[in-house]
Amino acid sequence: MRLSKRRAATRVSMNMTPMIDIVFLLIIFFMTVTQVSEINRERMELPQQAGSEDQKPAILTINIDKTGQILIAGVIYELSDMIAMIADELVRLNDDPSRLTVVMRADQRTTCRVPNEVINALTRLQIHRVRVAVQVPR
Repeated sequence: MRLSKRRAATRVSMNMTPMIDIVFLLIIFFMTVTQVSEINRERMELPQQAGSEDQKPAILTINIDKTGQILIAGVIYELSDMIAMIADELVRLNDDPSRLTVVMRADQRTTCRVPNEVINALTRLQIHRVRVAVQVPR
């Protein structure tokens, strides 16, 4: 009489297809996010300033190139159009200027007239969370 039975070894296999799908979706997501963040940063020479802190995320990035043109997300705006666009953004944020963070990036070769006009316009809209981007010297 045989009392012990041999059990067949069972092997558990793992389906890797969903894992590969997730990895590809993450790659696509990060590539897209990187491209969008690069749109907000025009290539320009920023003024140099020692001891500045790293740039925190901003809701709105305003670029001013060396000719004095205002660029937001790759689109050229006149000052009045920029004010209207920011006013629309404030409406979207329930008219709460404290929720809007603006980073202004001005080329160091531009005159100070346009950056001053932008700062004055933001002040009239009661937006006080404005940072000026600089380049840390090496």
